[in-house]
Amino acid sequence: AAREKGVDLALVTGSGPGGRIVEKDVLAFLESRPKATPLAAKTAAAAGVDLSTVAGSGIGGRIMRADVEAAIPAAAPPPAAETPAVESVPLTGLRRIIAGRMAASHSQTARVTLVTEADATALVEARQKLKAAVSEEWGFAPGYNDLLGLIVARALREFPYMNARLGEDGATIERLPFVNLGMAVDTERGLLVPVIRDADRKGLRAFGTEFRALVERARLGKSQPDDLTGGTFTITNLGMYDVDAFTPIINLPEAAILGVGRIQPKAVVREGEIVVRQMWTLSLVFDHRLVDGAPAARFLQRIKRLIENPYLLLG
Repeated sequence: AAREKGVDLALVTGSGPGGRIVEKDVLAFLESRPKATPLAAKTAAAAGVDLSTVAGSGIGGRIMRADVEAAIPAAAPPPAAETPAVESVPLTGLRRIIAGRMAASHSQTARVTLVTEADATALVEARQKLKAAVSEEWGFAPGYNDLLGLIVARALREFPYMNARLGEDGATIERLPFVNLGMAVDTERGLLVPVIRDADRKGLRAFGTEFRALVERARLGKSQPDDLTGGTFTITNLGMYDVDAFTPIINLPEAAILGVGRIQPKAVVREGEIVVRQMWTLSLVFDHRLVDGAPAARFLQRIKRLIENPYLLLG
């Protein structure tokens, strides 16, 4: 009878001699066991649910599958993922100095940004010819920073109101008789701005030679005090990182800074025809307390003209 009814004899208490299980014990066990549908019983066995603890919702209190499923303990939620620890880096040394200067510039200047695109096709071609002609003799290949540095230095000489700074008294504008061009450099210690003094009086070879020496000392942590002070205007170039336009922070007490983007081929219209030209994005950020918008725009326009007509540098 036990085999026919699917009864586990280990669960039955025997009443026969010596505790032997007899038929009436099996029948009594079946009578006492909660009545469940076969599917409910199968589900309970698979889930390890004791049917005696389940209240049936079927006719006559019969246990249905849904009753068993409702009695299955909910799975414990997975343990919460550990939150990565926050890395705290002390704001010290050069990073602290940079932070202070950036905050001061941001709060103390009336910044305005002008953005333009210059057709650098002629400049790109001129650089290629220069590389082939002078690299071996000079010991370096002239780069766009060298060429643009000369162009900006020339423009600053022509537009002295851009080569200026706010006086220490805060009530005067000092127009400077010298052009000391700062060239922002990314180093392992942070942003540094080596200064090329009298940049407007230097030729391309002298400019490039001095620039490379300054950059090397800056990256090796061997800059001299005069290497990083006394600038009158700054250039910062992010073109090598595929950046087009951006708004750099003015290097106080200077009046302006030029942000340089990448040179990239673009389809443009020239004399009614669509042609591909090498276009260069420039962003001029200036302090409106020292310079008005129209004069700043004329300065940027002059830089653009010199880029598009590099032979004018020979004049």
